[in-house]
Amino acid sequence: MGHRQIEHTADLALEIWAPTEEELLLEGARAIVEILTEQAEIGAEAVRELHLDAIDPPDRLVVWLNEVLVLAVSEGFLVHDGELSLREDGLDARVRGLEDAGALVRTELKSATYHDLELTRGQDGFRARVVIDV
Repeated sequence: MGHRQIEHTADLALEIWAPTEEELLLEGARAIVEILTEQAEIGAEAVRELHLDAIDPPDRLVVWLNEVLVLAVSEGFLVHDGELSLREDGLDARVRGLEDAGALVRTELKSATYHDLELTRGQDGFRARVVIDV
């Protein structure tokens, strides 16, 4: 399980991998928070319940990452980890993170996009490539 930034023409691209789709989504959230905070240590002191709608797994990834961004930038909540329950039309999550942490956000990210979006399942789990508008 992991993530890395990859070169992209104008924006930021992430490659994410994990054994399950749920773990892939959580790893994506960690990647977003790591970039936003320039790798600040984030605790898991507060809990949020989330219910997101999506049309398919790739859409679920984009919707999820954008929710992580909104929580961080608009509400100052930085996602650390959580439990996800996937639905055909979205996901339900109980996420843990840090409240009132807007001051830790140091890098501006606008949104996860559908441009060059890839989500695949292979023998070793799930892999995704997602472009982030900066």
